[in-house]
Amino acid sequence: MTSLHINDLSVGYATKTIAKDINLTLGGGKLVCLLGQNGVGKSTLLRTLSNLQAPLSGNIHLGEKDIESLDRRELATKLGIITTEKIGMSNMTVRELVALGRYPYTNWIGQESEEDTQKIEEAISRCRINYIEQSKLAAISDGQFQKAMVARVLAQDTDIILMDEPTAHLDVVNRVEMFQLLQAIKNETGKSILISTHELDLSMQFADELWLMNFNAPILTGTPEDLGLSGEIEKVFFHEEFILDSRTGQVKLKLQPEKEYHVVGEEKPAQWVQKALERKGYGLSIDGEVIVVETKAQRLHWKVGAMEGHTIAHLLEVLEQSNYRDK
Repeated sequence: MTSLHINDLSVGYATKTIAKDINLTLGGGKLVCLLGQNGVGKSTLLRTLSNLQAPLSGNIHLGEKDIESLDRRELATKLGIITTEKIGMSNMTVRELVALGRYPYTNWIGQESEEDTQKIEEAISRCRINYIEQSKLAAISDGQFQKAMVARVLAQDTDIILMDEPTAHLDVVNRVEMFQLLQAIKNETGKSILISTHELDLSMQFADELWLMNFNAPILTGTPEDLGLSGEIEKVFFHEEFILDSRTGQVKLKLQPEKEYHVVGEEKPAQWVQKALERKGYGLSIDGEVIVVETKAQRLHWKVGAMEGHTIAHLLEVLEQSNYRDK
């Protein structure tokens, strides 16, 4: 499998350098997530790595060859990219879109060989979009379209795949499915995949490696766990008004709670009660007033002091009234 080697790279535009001194390697059949705040240069880096944009300095090698020495067709047999740009051919079918991935291999009249047909069918099957392969692009959902784009780049059959914001505009179910699909492709094919994304929580769960981009700083690499433990993730996404939990990728507002509670009882209902308390600005502490939660007759049951009830909404109302009286 071919690896992508980045040496002393600077990216940006004639009037502005966005990132410099980049030395990285993409290979080994890894799923790598490129993370950073808006405007840090993630898309510019991906465009440069795919030779859609010239580097300001440095070089990029695919295996032993400089990427700038490869003609368009040869490059397309080694590296595939999915950008955020929408394809305007809405009258095209899903299968026709996937078949475009075979353009580096088809003859000059674009005729499919048996191998081309096999690769197209394998890509459609792997992405589980057989049921819509004859549907027009205009008639499918954003999630289905993104899976079709992944199938297209799979049909292209390259060792390296680059993707810019593959979960943009997708709902939560489709975002998770996309990461699951990319992880499965990596595991089953050995391809190396680099995706630019804002999905920190999903990156923490699915990525083998993170590349962290920050303004005016070198790109940091490592496993999600190592970068979380070192505090580097919090540095990249630092904000004065919230705290980032790098373990889960979730954020919590920085609040000074006036009242603290200690939630005890069954794990699942306790977790949801704690989440609601944090959302409303209450603190959690073993020294706080005790709230007991459990399940009775398949219903939530909570008790705090002399009050009890069955919904978290009711609990929040009781706490609000109680704390108002205490002031």
